[in-house]
Amino acid sequence: MDTSMKFLTFLTLLIGYFVYITYQAYLMDIAIASLMAISFGKLTYFFSTKIKNRYILSSFITFLFLSLILLPILYFLIVVANYIAHIDIAQVKLVVFKIKTILVYLPDIVREKIEFYLNSDNIQVIYNKLVPIIASLTTKSAFFIKDLFLIIIFFFFAVLYSKEILTFLKDVIPLDNKKLETLFFNTSEVMSVVFYSTILTAILEGVLFGALVYFFGFDFIFFTIMYAFASLIPVIGGIIMWGPISGYLYAIGKPYEAISLIIYSIVVISIIADTFIKPIIIKYVQDVFKAKTNLNSLLIFFSIVAGLSSFGIWGIIIGPAVTALFISILNFYKEV
Repeated sequence: MDTSMKFLTFLTLLIGYFVYITYQAYLMDIAIASLMAISFGKLTYFFSTKIKNRYILSSFITFLFLSLILLPILYFLIVVANYIAHIDIAQVKLVVFKIKTILVYLPDIVREKIEFYLNSDNIQVIYNKLVPIIASLTTKSAFFIKDLFLIIIFFFFAVLYSKEILTFLKDVIPLDNKKLETLFFNTSEVMSVVFYSTILTAILEGVLFGALVYFFGFDFIFFTIMYAFASLIPVIGGIIMWGPISGYLYAIGKPYEAISLIIYSIVVISIIADTFIKPIIIKYVQDVFKAKTNLNSLLIFFSIVAGLSSFGIWGIIIGPAVTALFISILNFYKEV
């Protein structure tokens, strides 16, 4: 390496460091927007054959992004924070008291454990801990809206200048054009399958749950969105929703409705929808996008768990996206 090349490398690293410091606060927003733009790559390509104006196309794709992801997340956070902030602790204790009456049918070791957590003092402690959390959600809402706005802006421009960005990467990355395009489209393909199959499954399960609780007098839209988000949490997501609601129904003197909700949630949603219909949805999405990579629910399971634990609510997007990117790169090695 000659002197000029060494100096150029040093200058690149130095300027790169200051670029990192300058944009550090926006890196997560840029990453989310970029990953989602890749996930929407197939849709963007499809609609580009029908919408010739690139600004209208980018606006339309951004609207789809808002409708599918960001607006439901914003609605979810605002409504949940408002709902929890107005919980009546007296009603909670009443529900707990009613639930305790059916614990006698459980094994002693299980009953004692549940009774410990349902102790009135523990409930009050949990409630007292929730209040500051809700308060912090309110104070952080401005930051969330700021991130939301930036993600939308970055996403719009990522879609708008996607061709220019890909051309620039072709010139910079030391791979021939065919190999780089293979890597990009494989990544887009895998991420699309993971993203859309997860979204469709969550919507299906949310609608199934919301439809039943609507007949019990609950808000359809709210609980559809609530269950859709809860279903993204593996294993315990569904229980988080139908457990408290069935307990509430039992406490207000509707035991048959409570039992119906439990059976329906386990059989129809957890077994039929999640176990049998979900693989069909994944296969359908794979066929639509002509994906060559075989994905299964276990992959989606671990990617969402890892994403949620590492990045919070944005992990729902980042976890599957990073996993898909990694799989795409591994498949890329087979082809190159």
